[in-house]
Amino acid sequence: MKAIVQRVLSSSVLINGSMHATIDQGMCVLVGYCKDDDTSVNIWLAEKLLGLRIFEDNHNKMNLSLLDIDGSLLIIPNFTLCADIQKGHRPSFFGAESPDKAEQLFQNLLSILTDKYPKVQSGVFGADMNVEIQNNGPVTLIFER
Repeated sequence: MKAIVQRVLSSSVLINGSMHATIDQGMCVLVGYCKDDDTSVNIWLAEKLLGLRIFEDNHNKMNLSLLDIDGSLLIIPNFTLCADIQKGHRPSFFGAESPDKAEQLFQNLLSILTDKYPKVQSGVFGADMNVEIQNNGPVTLIFER
């Protein structure tokens, strides 16, 4: 699993030109599943996202979590994160999980997160999405497991 986590002032996803989901302050997370990933990666990621201290306290120190600031999550499926770009100029997606299994894993992640936290929005697996991100900082982290 690979994920790009961005601290945002706001973020939204449009599908076919229509607003599908939008959040204010929080995190926009692009997540891709690689071959042989299982639900254990989702348990790990959910715990990290909810406890990650990347929001500033009164002393401008990154010391607060999403829970502390009552922020929101926007989770976007993105299989291209598992691309191999070592050879040539065209990405290889051989390392990405099959669409069926990746979709199951994505739905499992959403289930875990929404069971633990009410402010979760998401994109749609397999949809052609336009993601708008107002990155705050910028703070961008790369997670791999």
